[in-house]
Order: sequence, then C-alpha cells, then structure tokens
Amino acid sequence: MCALRVSIVTNAKEDTKAYTDRIFPNDMAVLLQTEQEMLDDLGNLDVLIPGHIAVGADLIGRGSRLKLIHCGTGYNNVDVAAASGQGTYVAVTPNVAAQSVAELVFAMILTLAKRTHEFDAAMKNGGWKTTDFIGVPELRGKNFGIVGYGNIGKAAGRIARGFGMNLIAHDPHIEIEDADVTSASLDELLREADFITLHVLLNAQTKGLMSTAQFEMMKDTAILVNASRGPVVDEAAITSALEQRMIGGACLDVFEKEPLAADSRLRKLDNVILTPHIAYCANEALAGRYQFFADNCALVAAGDAPRMAVNADAVNANQG
Repeated sequence: MCALRVSIVTNAKEDTKAYTDRIFPNDMAVLLQTEQEMLDDLGNLDVLIPGHIAVGADLIGRGSRLKLIHCGTGYNNVDVAAASGQGTYVAVTPNVAAQSVAELVFAMILTLAKRTHEFDAAMKNGGWKTTDFIGVPELRGKNFGIVGYGNIGKAAGRIARGFGMNLIAHDPHIEIEDADVTSASLDELLREADFITLHVLLNAQTKGLMSTAQFEMMKDTAILVNASRGPVVDEAAITSALEQRMIGGACLDVFEKEPLAADSRLRKLDNVILTPHIAYCANEALAGRYQFFADNCALVAAGDAPRMAVNADAVNANQG
C-alpha cells in the first residue's frame, strides 16, 4: 500500500514528469492530473498540489483524506480556514524562485526601458536606426523602489546594486536593516522611484494596492513591475494610466484574471511588456520547488508537520 497518494494538477504532464521523476519516495503514488481528473479522484487523495486552481471549502470538504495542500509562493487561492478546520496543512514553498523572479523583473525592465523589443522588430523588418537619439535611460543612478522586502525583493535588490542603482524599500512587516537601502513609506517610494517592483503577498491589505491614486504619485517616466499577484494592481486603473501616459510604462507577469483576456486593452499598448505568469519558471526554480514538495510529502507520510505550513498552529490545535 502506498504511503501517500499525491496529485499534482497540471495540463503539461510530460514537462512536469521531468521534474518529478525520482525525487518523490518510491512508496508514494505521484499522480499528474488535470483539474477534472483530480476532482474525480479527490476522495482518494492525501496530498494536493493545486497550482493556480481555486481550492475552496467545498473542494476541501470533498477531499476527506487530504493531509496537505501544497502551494508555491502564494496561497491566496486556498481557503485556509476550511483546511484548518479539517486538519489539513497548507504549506508554501520558500525562496526557491526568488532569483528566477528577480531576473525576470530585470529582463522586462531592460526590454521596456532600452526598447530592445522595438529595435529587434525594426531590424527583422529590414529597418535600421535613423538617428542616434533613441530616448533610452541608463539604470545607473536611478532609484529602484522595492515594495515588499522579503526573499524576492532582496534578490531584486542584489541585481539592482550591480547596475549601480539607488535602493528604496517599503515593507510594513519587517525592519529594513541593509545599510544601502532607504526605508520609506509607500507614498514616498512612489514619488521617488524611477522603477518600482512589487513583491507582496495577496491579501485584504494588498488587493488593489496600486490604483489611480498611486499612479498619480509616480513620476511620469517611472516603470512599474508586477511579478507578485495580479489583483495587487487595479488592472482597469493601470490600463488607463498607460493609455494616458500617466506613467512611463509597466511590466506585468500576473493579472487579475488569468489567462489574460484575448481582447484586453493591455495587449494593444506599446508601453507595457506582458508575460504569462512565468517569473517562477526557471529550470532551477522548478527543480527546487518540486524537491521541496517531495521533502514535505515525506514528512507528512512520517506523521510529522510539513515545513512552511501557514496554518500549523491551527491544525495542531485541532489535532490536540
């Protein structure tokens, strides 16, 4: 009899298999399932790795055997209270994607700020520059604003240092101790920064954190990057701000509703870079993520609490 039945929800089974082969203990049944396959098998599952699908109270209730729901960085798609009430751990995966996310932040910034996508398209269409005045800035000496100075924010800061940028950070939950980082209120950061990157969890306080009032505070040349969660940015407001050239541009990897609608006005703008929620997808980050999943499954199989369980106290209290 297998120690655990583990469902990894994915539509890319072959690609996922490349990361899961030989890292889970041999006595576990690791199932690569579509969402519907998982739902059909829910009553037989011990561990659910849901990806980005919604895991509400009804789904959790139907998963009467669930011992663990394992998320990536965020867990806003899971009803944690319902899981706690059922004695199901909800765990997150720490830090494995920090470098991957931070590198994409700068890839997007450089693409937009240096206009490399425009010049590449022009060259491939047979064009050439008509002037040396191309209107792009250097990053050196610019103010780099980091909203959320956790693992990912710090990784972005390390890259920014390499460009000689000035670091400003806002995080109401931690004391910012790095000597070369200026701690600021959100409003101060928005007014001073030339580039702003968001690295916060999605919750009641951060939903709509960036909206019209915040865009009005920003420099009209400033670029905003969101590689955290889509609803942190008011999508209608940023679309209008970009259309009106209220800010210099935006780099968006996440959206309020995913996938982004085919007719979204964002798709038509030349001052925005769009990527399909891929910031965490570097090979090394994915390998680290699945290894962490496997290690936590082994702990649960042994009757221990998983690492990085956000509801460990509530589950342990219920079990006591």
